Amino acid sequence: MSSTEMKFECEEPENEIFDGVSITVTRCIDSSGPDSNGAYEFYYDYETFVFELGDESISGKKYADTPEEASLIRIKERGKERLFENADFKKELVKVSISYLKANGAKSVKYLDRANTHNGYSEVPSE
Repeated sequence: MSSTEMKFECEEPENEIFDGVSITVTRCIDSSGPDSNGAYEFYYDYETFVFELGDESISGKKYADTPEEASLIRIKERGKERLFENADFKKELVKVSISYLKANGAKSVKYLDRANTHNGYSEVPSE
């Protein structure tokens, strides 16, 4: 049995402004293969997002096979990255990030939540 090749490919990032927030969107595909039969062990087609306002930024992700779902991963303040805390959802950058994702097809926006031991993600609080 031969091993399949691992591929990590990303397109050139695209930049835009949405409600005063700078957004960088990068589409990537991570895959194994295809093997000699044309099958993939794994195939992830997704977009990464970086939302920036002042000295804060947020990273997020949306997968092509579930475009109605998006996730916020981390927040970065004054050079330090961390997971989200409840107070973060009152910040302008977080509100605009959620609005952008919803305006671009996401019906559900979740965030990486260390308190969620089931699957690691929780729905963002509604306003």
